[in-house]
Amino acid sequence: MKEVKLGVIICLILVLAVFMGCSKDNNKKSESSSVGTTTETTKEVATPIFYPELDLNPQEALSVNEDGIKAVSPSQLVLSDKDIQKLKDGNYTAAFCYHTLSDTCNQTKLASATALLNSWGIEVVSVTDASFDAATQTAQIESTMALNPDILFVMPYDADACASALKASVVGTNTQIVFMENTAAGFTAGVDYIGCASSDSYGNGKACADILAKEIGYKGEVAMMFYDMVYPVTNERDRGFIETIENNYPEIEIVFKAGFTNPNDTGTVADAILARFPNIDGIYATWDIPAEGAIAAANSLGKEDLIITCCDLGDTAAKSIAEDGMIRGSGAPRSPEQGQAEALLAAYGLLGKDLPSTYVTPPALPVVKSNLLEAYKISYGIEAPQWLQDILN
Repeated sequence: MKEVKLGVIICLILVLAVFMGCSKDNNKKSESSSVGTTTETTKEVATPIFYPELDLNPQEALSVNEDGIKAVSPSQLVLSDKDIQKLKDGNYTAAFCYHTLSDTCNQTKLASATALLNSWGIEVVSVTDASFDAATQTAQIESTMALNPDILFVMPYDADACASALKASVVGTNTQIVFMENTAAGFTAGVDYIGCASSDSYGNGKACADILAKEIGYKGEVAMMFYDMVYPVTNERDRGFIETIENNYPEIEIVFKAGFTNPNDTGTVADAILARFPNIDGIYATWDIPAEGAIAAANSLGKEDLIITCCDLGDTAAKSIAEDGMIRGSGAPRSPEQGQAEALLAAYGLLGKDLPSTYVTPPALPVVKSNLLEAYKISYGIEAPQWLQDILN
């Protein structure tokens, strides 16, 4: 009887052990099933991209000229009292040959450079305007050289034609050359000319990209309207825009690059962009006149949500920025500082001083609504017109 009871007890223990083992296996399967379900339903969350605030007061010029020379700021060119006295004692003269004086920027640069030259006793004996005509500029260089200026400031329209004119009339004389914005083809800095003063074209193109990216929410499709000529100032603006978009804004695509050679025919170029990409988010224009063509094209289609940025700060761009119109921002020149840079290059050449760089540019000037009035004064050296102040106030 005892043996029977003992057998029963052993059987009960074995049954209980089997039951407990099965329970553990079921728990493991349940846990495994739970983990598997969680893995299947969890979605990957994309890491948000951080975009820094717009830098409205950059301190460094970003441009590099066609010879690979990095720009330095005009603040790095300094004259001592002794230097200035030498200039005054020299009784030097200067002349300017512009490709155009029709825009406010060049007028401002001329006034700034002339004021500084006059303060050093350097007389400006001639100023010419070629009105965007290479043959006219060639003739004007020749006639200007009859005055035998010590310094000739030249803003080339056609780099090759200008080079030919300078070789025929200036090279081999005592007249030293300072280039404005662009240089003549084949001329070597520090050998054939003193140096070149320009705006920070690359930096202003970058400013246009940064502003456009912010305005369209850092994602979408944009197009370019660019000056399809070998012209370093505009080429650098376009390079600054393209590289900034491609390197800094992965969710923005430049879907179309439309070139033009006639600034007065940009409405047709903009029509082509909008016909092919009617839902495009934004357009960059190399300067403000082409941007006006884009505005006209968008208005004709009733596309009021188009965002535009451009270089320079003409009245149309300034008004649009102030009114939250299609043009939301620009990269503008610091014209008074650029004019001072031109004069300083001339002074260094006359004095035989070593330059920190033969390429001198002030930093870029990004312009949006919040800094529009301040930027206008920096760009033109005068207070913004009353009509612009009235819009903002």
